[in-house]
Order: sequence, then C-alpha cells, then structure tokens
Amino acid sequence: MAVSTSLRGRVPGQAVIDDIVVVQQDLPARSRLARIFGASPLVSSTRGLYRAALGELAVGQMLNQLGPQWDILHAVPINAQGQIDHLVIGPGGVFALFTENYPGQEIRIEGESMAIGGRAVDNLQAIRRLSDSAAERLSYAAERKIVVEPVVVVIDPTRLIVRDEPVGVHVVSSKHLLRLLNRAERSLAGSEVAYISDVADRDETWESTFPSPERALQLSRDFAVLRQHVRDAAQIRVAWGIIGFVILCGIAWGTTVVIVEHLLGQ
Repeated sequence: MAVSTSLRGRVPGQAVIDDIVVVQQDLPARSRLARIFGASPLVSSTRGLYRAALGELAVGQMLNQLGPQWDILHAVPINAQGQIDHLVIGPGGVFALFTENYPGQEIRIEGESMAIGGRAVDNLQAIRRLSDSAAERLSYAAERKIVVEPVVVVIDPTRLIVRDEPVGVHVVSSKHLLRLLNRAERSLAGSEVAYISDVADRDETWESTFPSPERALQLSRDFAVLRQHVRDAAQIRVAWGIIGFVILCGIAWGTTVVIVEHLLGQ
C-alpha cells in the first residue's frame, strides 16, 4: 500500500477551519449597512469554532519554536468523536495537545472536574479517551508500545487554578507549554522520534484519508480573508463606540453648561 504523507500538510485548526469556511461560504454577503456599522461576518454557529481555530493557530505558532528534534502533526483525526489538535513527538515522548481557548475566563481544575468561567464542562474524559485511542493506533502500526500523554493547553486565561491535577492529563497555560515539553524527561532517541513520526504520518494508521495539501493551503487563504474581515468589523465597532462616547460627552457638557448658566442667571 502506498504511504500518504498528506497528514503532514495539514495546518493548525484545519478541521474547524474547514467547518467554518463551508458554513460562511454559503451565507449571503453582508449588506452595505451591516459593513458600515461593523456587523461581524460570523454567524452564531461559527463563533465558537472561530475561537477554537484561533486557539489552535496560536498553539501551532508556539510549537514552531521547538527545535528540529521535535516533529508536530496538526488536526489528527482519531475517530468519529474527535481529533487531536496537535500531535507532538520528540525527545520527551509523544504528546496529544488539546486547546481550550476562552480568553478572559477563569479555568478551574479539581481532579476530574473542569470548569470554564464557572461553567462545568466534561472535556477531560473525552481527552483521555482520544489520547488512549491514539496510543493504541500508533502502537499497533509501529508494532511496539507507544505512550501518548494528553495535555490540555489553556490559552491566556485570567487565572488557571489546578487544585488537583487529573490522573494522566497535564493541564498547562499556553505561556508554559514549551517549558513543559522541553523539560519532559528524555525517553526517545532521535531514530525513535523519526520512526514514530513516520508511522503517525500514514493514513492507514488512522484508517482515514486526508485532504490534499492543496486543500490545506486554500483553507488557510480563505480563513485569512475571513479573519481580516472579522478584525475590520471589530475596529469599525470600536470606532463607532468612540464616536458615540464623544457625542454623549458633548451632550453632557452642553447640558451642564446650560444648567450652570441658568443657575447663575437666577
């Protein structure tokens, strides 16, 4: 069977970006009035996906800072229930990274309990299952036992409180991710890293067919355009907010002057 290397061509956040682009492309263009007032091009069904994509892109940029002894694969499909955002293979072992992008929120971990902004979520068990499934698939394909360590990467939280780390899962803020990976105890030689990376890059390892690298490139372009439109809309809303504030201040000042003049004239 021919070996496909198209997995290596996948970009950070490719799966969610694909979902976003498909939905957004089917939407009618924003009206001129909507553009003038900075209405976001995103619809409710893509806002959460958009935030998730930004988180995966941010982590992908961080991982680019790892040395050449590390290999990274993005958006690895494990099964119908989910994917690994980033599969990182290096001297410290094999890590399955899952991003949680909720900026400005407090993340609290107490054993198997995880809360984002006070809202309980049931992510940890799914993360552990996906990592275990990845380990089983890699071990079977490599014909040797491979351990995959799950890591939850929290993007720029206001606070990350880990009262009791969940069993078998690392939880780390994005600013400490590289330190976690670089300080992991060396467990793989360079030849082992290369072999595991080769196995992980085969479509038959995951029993999946990956889109072509050209598809990944087109998605990156489409998402870059969408991202610029979102930024432009946000800047327009800020500008209107400033204009509104200035007008209100002017009205308040004018009203104050009239009242003072009236009181002085009595």
